[in-house]
Amino acid sequence: MATAGETEIRLALLPVALKAKWFWYSALCVLCWGAWALLQKMGSVEIPATTVQFLFTFGALPIALALLTARRFKLEKSLAGISCAIAMGVLAGVGNAALSAAYRSGGNTAVITTATAMYPMISVVLGVLVLREKLMTRHLIGLFFAGVAFILFSL
Repeated sequence: MATAGETEIRLALLPVALKAKWFWYSALCVLCWGAWALLQKMGSVEIPATTVQFLFTFGALPIALALLTARRFKLEKSLAGISCAIAMGVLAGVGNAALSAAYRSGGNTAVITTATAMYPMISVVLGVLVLREKLMTRHLIGLFFAGVAFILFSL
């Protein structure tokens, strides 16, 4: 439980966060993901999951070109980094196709989106098992409330 002094410090830091680039990038990310989930559900009603995945790639191309241009077309040389990026892309593609198929199956959009939004729990479990990270009480409380939210959306 936060003391009155800790609460005042957090409130004092709020204007600092609102001025930080990371905050606005995070807000933009949340808005884009929300719109993406809605559009993916709408699109999956009309077209198959594999087609949605194919078209998703074309939607990502302008962003990829903009980022590549910002780096002046300098490519990475780290084999480990490139391998991780390719693996991430393959897993994201398979996950996106599975999400489209789930939407197309006629399930409740709120439940499907909430269930798939719990993917950070996999990161937490892998962090504990592979990286030997320690979970604090507040982390466990957050995981608990995420689970409760999923159950409530499922009702």
